[in-house]
Amino acid sequence: MGTSLRSQVLAHYKKLLHTAQVVFQNDPPRIASMTQGIRENFAHYKNVTDEKTIKELIRAAKDTDSFLRREILQTIQTDENTYRLVVKPYMLFDNTRLIRECEDDEKAHHEEEEKARQQGLSPCELAAQK
Repeated sequence: MGTSLRSQVLAHYKKLLHTAQVVFQNDPPRIASMTQGIRENFAHYKNVTDEKTIKELIRAAKDTDSFLRREILQTIQTDENTYRLVVKPYMLFDNTRLIRECEDDEKAHHEEEEKARQQGLSPCELAAQK
């Protein structure tokens, strides 16, 4: 593995550990569980040498970090029947940006379908050729 890829892997490893600390702040059992899972996952793939596979794993680490930061909401029980939702500033986003991204994704999907149709293939068959 090249030095650049190695440094990217280490950076994402550290970032995921930090994200677990931030997302599950004040919840030591959850932090410990996430930390263990991250360590086990990175250890499982530590002997991968194929550059393409490493780049895919880096992308998966980025996606996981983004998912944890944007989608996981922490609740704190304040009494027997009440929970307080913890919303952090990085969870807030611009709805118009989200709408544009969805529209772009939909447009790309339709373009892929049209390309497949022109080649006499299903979208799955076209994707498999890539």
